[in-house]
This record gives sequence, C-alpha cells and structure tokens, in this order.
Amino acid sequence: MTRIYLSNINVWPAFMGWAAAEVTGVGGNAPRDIVLLAVFCALSGGSLFIVNDILDEEGDHVTAPYLPLPSGIITRRASWAWAAVYLTVAFLVLGFAAHTVARFMLAVGIMLGAVVASVAYSKVKDDGIVASVMVTIPQTVPAVIAWLFAGGGAWWALASIICYCVFACISNNILAALRDVDLDASVGNMTVAIRLGAPAAYRLAAMLGFASAIPVVVSGIIRGTWWWLPFEVFGLGVMAANYRSTYRAMCEPDRGRLARMADMKRFKSGEFWRHAGMVAVFSPVTALIAGAVMFTLLRGGGRVYAKRVVGGGIRRHQQTLGEGTATTAGLVAVDKLKRS
Repeated sequence: MTRIYLSNINVWPAFMGWAAAEVTGVGGNAPRDIVLLAVFCALSGGSLFIVNDILDEEGDHVTAPYLPLPSGIITRRASWAWAAVYLTVAFLVLGFAAHTVARFMLAVGIMLGAVVASVAYSKVKDDGIVASVMVTIPQTVPAVIAWLFAGGGAWWALASIICYCVFACISNNILAALRDVDLDASVGNMTVAIRLGAPAAYRLAAMLGFASAIPVVVSGIIRGTWWWLPFEVFGLGVMAANYRSTYRAMCEPDRGRLARMADMKRFKSGEFWRHAGMVAVFSPVTALIAGAVMFTLLRGGGRVYAKRVVGGGIRRHQQTLGEGTATTAGLVAVDKLKRS
C-alpha cells in the first residue's frame, strides 16, 4: 500500500492529456478538476498495484519473498480490502471531477477496461512483449480521461501523447522485469528479460526510452514551442550518462533483485524529466508545478516505502539467510536502496 507513491506513472499522463486539451481545445477548465483527476489516478493506480501483487503472490514467494504478501506483513484478505477501499475512494473523487453523470459513466467504462487489462497483464506475464504492450493500456487511460474531461482538443495532440505513453510504458515495464531476471524463469514468468537475456532486454528498454523523445519533438514542432526542450534534454542526458554503467551491471549474472533495483535507479530517474517534457509541449507552467509536486510526493513516498518495506520486510528477510556472502550483498543492496 505504501507503493501508491509510484502511481506517478499513472498521474503524468493525466497532466499530459489535460494540458493538451486546454491548449488545443476550448480551455477554461478549473484547475481543481485536474487536481482531483491526479488524486483519482494515484488512488486507482495504487489499487491496481495491490491487485497485481495479489495475483503475483505465488511467484513472489520465490522471486521476492520479502514483499508484504509473501513475507506476511499483510494478509491476502486485507490486501483485497485495501484495494477495494482505494478504488472506491478513487471513483468518488472521479465523480467530483466529472461534473456530469454522462462523463462519469464514460470514465468508469474506460477505467473498468483498464482494470481488466491490468488483471490480464498479470496473467500473460510469461508472454514476453505481449505483457509489456498490455500494461500500456491502464497507464495510458488517464491521458484519455483527462483529455475528455477538459473538453477535448486536437486529435494529433492526444495521438502524440498516446504514442509517447506506449514507448515509455513498454520501456518501463521491461526495466521492471529486469529486477527479477535472475529468478523469473524458475516460476515460469517468461518476460522479455528472460527471453532476450538481461543485457539485450536492457538495450531494448533503453532504445524505447530514448525513442519516446520522438513524439515529444514532433509535438513541439507542430506547436511551435521550445519550452519542452530543457526538460527533454536533461532527462535524456541523465539516461545517457548512466547507460553504460547500468549496462555493465546488467551483464553480471545472479546479482539479485535488490542489487538490480539499485543498479537501474539513476538511469530510470531520467523518465521523470521526460514526462515533464511531454507536458511542457502544451503548458510549461503545468509541467513545472506538476513536476515540483510529483517530485516531492515521490521522494516522500519513497522514504515511507524504504522505512516500511525496504528497511522492514526486506532487511528482516535478508537477516534470516545466515551470514553468507549472499546475505552481505543483500544487506548492502538494502542500504543502497534506503539511501537512494
């Protein structure tokens, strides 16, 4: 439940869709509505995180036994209850943002499709790229809902945002799978990382991440604005600066989940600025405000997660492994995650 701060991958598209509709459509929408939509995306995203963990519990007993469910920090029944609470509150918030019953029902229908896609993703994780494509649906839906709630606008703007989200989400999903590349095969999860191997999968994820700049550049040229450029250049620069060191780590076998999470952290941080760049194509002010708020929540949520899970469940699990080399390496990775 503390991973709700990771819902930024769901919230950023909402800002993108809203900003695009405001600039290319009729505009004049109340800022309160995008705030409510952001809250809705965070809560619904948090709910889907919990559902994903529930469906992955059996495999996590092998690949990540220190996580809340397999380690016993929380029960399966309580997890379902909290997922329901998050989703219920999310739809209440959505109702306030919709203003009309018609818009609310349209958004509910779209979100139910996203929930189905999220559950389906957990069931097709062993299908490689199919799973990576499937996960783009729930993570792109917020952009469509926000665009519709803000009154719509130029279709090319929405199309560019969807293209960006597809590139970014597939890249992010492959990187996420790389955490478990050392053990996923043993539980039957034939992810892209397992099928291609860690180095090749990382290269593919990085290529898609860099390619996500294409719809940003094209949209910026069409709009005739350049405010997005500093965000995009900085984000791509962070990725480029950390590409080789991360690749070398990916070439090392049997590093373990914790070490791989720490290995990718700096490279992945570039995506935050890329998201802001897509928003800045349409509204640099929205990009700055959203970026500042999202970064604050991301750091705060990360500290809570580090204290409750990384410093709690993960450390307890590592300490039960004995005094061997694997334990020492694991504890070093735990400390690295907590400090980052």
